[in-house]
Amino acid sequence: MANEETAEPHGESDPLADKHVIDSNPSTEATPTQTNNVNDNDLVNHGVDEKAKGDVDRSHNSNEPQTPAPAYSVFSSKMRIYIVLMTVFGTLFSPFSAFIYITALTPIAESYHRSLGEINFTVTIYQVMQAIAPLFFGDLSDQLGRRPVYMITFTIYIAANIGLALQHNYAALMVLRALQSTGSSATVAIGSAVMADITTSAERGGFITAVQASAMFAPALAPVLGGILSQYLGWRATFWFLIIGAGIFLIIYVPFVPETARNIVDNGSIRPPRLNASLTNSHWRKSHNLDSQTDDSPSPQPKKLHRKLPIPNIWAAILIILEKDVGILMFFMSLFVMVSYCVLVPLQEVMRIQYHFNDLQVGLCYIPYSIGSIVGSVVVGKSLNWNYARVAKSIRMSVDRKVGEDLRKFPIERARLDLMWPWIGLAVAMIIAWGWVVDSGVNLAAPLVVLFFAGAAVSGPTSILTTLLTDLYPMNPGRVSSSFNLTRASMSAAGTAVVQYVIDAWGYGYTYLFLGLLLLVFSPCVLIVQKWGPKWREERYQRYERANGSASSS
Repeated sequence: MANEETAEPHGESDPLADKHVIDSNPSTEATPTQTNNVNDNDLVNHGVDEKAKGDVDRSHNSNEPQTPAPAYSVFSSKMRIYIVLMTVFGTLFSPFSAFIYITALTPIAESYHRSLGEINFTVTIYQVMQAIAPLFFGDLSDQLGRRPVYMITFTIYIAANIGLALQHNYAALMVLRALQSTGSSATVAIGSAVMADITTSAERGGFITAVQASAMFAPALAPVLGGILSQYLGWRATFWFLIIGAGIFLIIYVPFVPETARNIVDNGSIRPPRLNASLTNSHWRKSHNLDSQTDDSPSPQPKKLHRKLPIPNIWAAILIILEKDVGILMFFMSLFVMVSYCVLVPLQEVMRIQYHFNDLQVGLCYIPYSIGSIVGSVVVGKSLNWNYARVAKSIRMSVDRKVGEDLRKFPIERARLDLMWPWIGLAVAMIIAWGWVVDSGVNLAAPLVVLFFAGAAVSGPTSILTTLLTDLYPMNPGRVSSSFNLTRASMSAAGTAVVQYVIDAWGYGYTYLFLGLLLLVFSPCVLIVQKWGPKWREERYQRYERANGSASSS
């Protein structure tokens, strides 16, 4: 049995539970003395795995001190910062590719002699692939590892951008935009998964919001660069710029960034397979004594990867959306993302018509929204960590940032969703205000101020949900991130496909009044999950336990 436990792939265990420590009673703080007094029934009731149960049994029968739980991640603070920076760099490409293109929509429409509505469909196809591609690559990164998937997707991305820079056909533009999105869209899902690989739930909020902030930073920088390139070098120069950026990323990433997928290297202590190893992997492991043994125990062997490319479980990612608590939250947050795109995509046309701006000036108008998004993400990141510690203290539970906590009995919904309401109120107010400010044609300062607060209001809830989803599925972070991508990109694609036609029919004021009220009507989704989410989460735990028990008995 011991050998079987060691050989079992990490990702095939309960995908909901973080089993590095024994689950604490929610009303008391578990001390080492209390841990030694836990009986077998308590262990079964709390859902502790058999390995932890065996460790406690041995503590009854031996006076030897308990072996401390292994660190959640063996990567040093400097290495984790480097991994985060590279993850942020990689995450930039998906939103950057979307927004550097938006400022060039009108010049592209003129170049192809197409209407703006027809060119908007190239934005829609990009978002459709943003929904579909991560279903494949997110789960593949859980199975195959983060490094191989990063290299595959960036190869596709670079090839697509070369085609976009050279093509002269509307049909080719559509197809290559889909391919470009296929290569870039997985980076956001994988980015959140990497943060789950190296951070505990107590500190995860700050790290994941750092990745989200990078995605929010793109709408500030991308339109400005897009406007400059389109204004002075032509819109095709935007694609050459993306090719250069992706090439720089690969040159830095391939030699130096280690594999982090816990299914492949666990907490980083297992040597990765050759396919997943960076060029500096051996030197880094020797310098940190990861391969040296202090006892007679055998060194952990690298996981043997299949010779054939594993088939991602796309259906499992779709099933996550059907979970009661997860599905409700994904739907509500997808509305937030859709509304934000309904503001940002028509923005370039608004500024051209209302204020007679050129490409560069239009690009500059995206900066307030992005700065607001970054501010919102930073504030939420600090608030998430603070509220997690506050809730833990209220139930007399200690916070372990090195090893991590078992979240089964922890009110994680309360720790995360308590922060939602101020952001929801701000979002509703700013979306409604945006329509009437634009319709009235007031001084430019007014819409720019509204854009700043709208950016903060949208990024805050998005960061909260992304963190909560990772908390609910820590063993399959790539899969759950791809599920969220499916819902938000699908709804965003639908929104951007019709928003210009709705604006033409209703005007800006009534269009954004409707969108703001739409958010308000569905805001009780948060209350529903706060009240019934813990119950649904426990039912999910029990369902997985029964499934694992049946599999073991057979």
